[in-house]
Formats: sequence, structure tokens, C-alpha cells
Amino acid sequence: MKKLILLIYLLVTLATYASFRVAPQVQKINLNRPGTRKIYLKNESDKLKKIKIYSRRPVNQENQELYMGDWIIVYPKIVYLKPNSKKVVRMSARPPQGLADGEYRSHLVFEELPLERHIDEKTTEGGVQIGVDMVHILVSTVYGYSGNLKYDGVFDDFKVVTDENKTYLLSKVINTGTTALDIVYKIAYYRGEKKLKDEEVLVGKVMRENDSNTLTELSEISDEANKMMIGQYYRVQRDAKKIQEGEEEYEEFKLGEKIIPINRITKKEYFKTIKAKKVVVEKKEPEVSEEEIIDEN
Repeated sequence: MKKLILLIYLLVTLATYASFRVAPQVQKINLNRPGTRKIYLKNESDKLKKIKIYSRRPVNQENQELYMGDWIIVYPKIVYLKPNSKKVVRMSARPPQGLADGEYRSHLVFEELPLERHIDEKTTEGGVQIGVDMVHILVSTVYGYSGNLKYDGVFDDFKVVTDENKTYLLSKVINTGTTALDIVYKIAYYRGEKKLKDEEVLVGKVMRENDSNTLTELSEISDEANKMMIGQYYRVQRDAKKIQEGEEEYEEFKLGEKIIPINRITKKEYFKTIKAKKVVVEKKEPEVSEEEIIDEN
């Protein structure tokens, strides 16, 4: 099993070194007026490339109704790239009628197909031979937006965790809106009523109808701070064509704020708490070893 996992890992790693490029990496479509988008492929090698293009559902997208891959049309679906050349692929979307408001998502996969089959044969301990195709894969994300978007979320389970000389803020974010949340925390540290320092940390993106356990490093927190006010913001990227000189790339909007006491716990204490919760919640489930947990993450 471990050898199989290693083999899969090696295949995935090969994709990182693909000798062709895709731009842009992210596509955004107004599903009320879909139109056509251009995707640029570039072959940076001295060999002919054959690329197959298809949609795939993101692994963290549990709701099938939010998957837009079935609406995406790409032409051509098979592309031949001459050495050191570029080519344009066109993409459009045909959403169903009566589409509910909100954000939809898909991955677009660009898979290099072998023109000649190169196989490295390895012999396993049992004497069975396996073949490994050298395949390069790039994945871009397509977002589709319909009607009005609602930005909202629940922020909870804040914890301050220390690990050697670093301090981290853990939290749980539940996205209750109709689009992804790109989260920023604006934090003010206090000693009693005395304000000490401010800090802004980028938490990251939480997809629609998902929840996420977040981890961010706190660089401005001091030993004397005993409480913190956390302002929760989401940010929206501005249209690059409309940004004036000196303007920020993102606009930020406040969702709420929360004051929490700073009760520092060590990383070791935190994981003890997590394990205790697992025992309570999963009494009847088979136990999972620490090694397996690490492998999964």
C-alpha cells in the first residue's frame, strides 16, 4: 500500500514540472451573460505536445448542484502544440434556465497525452511488473456567478496555540453565503482596557457551503496581552481594468467582530484536546493511527 501511495505521489509531482503553461489559471464567468473566454496554452519545450482538455469536479465540492463542469464547452478539446509555440482555446458556459443565485465552480484539466509511450518498468517485491506513464497535468479553476451574491459566515472556536517561539490563532469558519469567502482578520490586542498593538492576518478562502479550520501565525501578540478583539472581514478583488493608480487590489467588508480572552495553550495540549473529542464523537468507529492522520493531511 505504501509503495502504491508513493507511486501516486510521484505521478502527481511530475505535473508540477509540466513543460507547457496555461493562462489565466483562474477563469471567472458571468452566468447571466456567459460570453466566450480565451485560454492561452504555451509549449515551452522542443517537442510536440498533445493536450486533452476536460472538466472535473473539485474534491471539496460536496453539493453536486454547485458543479458547473457539465455546462462548460471547450473548443478544441484536443490541442496539438508545436515546439515553442502558443495556441488559443475558447471556453464558454451554457447554464440551465432558472439557475439559483450564487457562485458555481469547476476545475478545468489540461492533460498531456503521450505521443510515444515511455514506460519505466519496476519490479515489486512480489515479482509483478508495473508501467508508469510520464504524464503532465495542469489544473485551472473556473468560477461562475449568477444573480446576486451573499457574503456571510460563522466564526467560532478561536484558540491561541503556542509552538516553541511562535504563536498561532486557530478558528473555525463556516461559509453560510452563496459565494466563496476570502477572509481577513483585523486584530487588536489589549491588556485590560489598554490597547497594545494591531495586526492584520490573511486567513484564506473558504468555499461556498464549506467549513474550514483555519491556522494563522500571530506576529504582533505580546506576552502581556490578555484579550483580543477580532474583526472578521471578507475581501473582493477589484476589476483590474478599473483600478486607479494607488488603489488597493481588493475591497474589504466587515462581517462582524468578537472579543476573546487570550488563554494560551501549547501545541501538545491542543492535540490532546482534539484526540479527546475524537474519542467522544467516534466511539464506535475504528481507530486511526497518527501515521494515517498525517498521511491524509
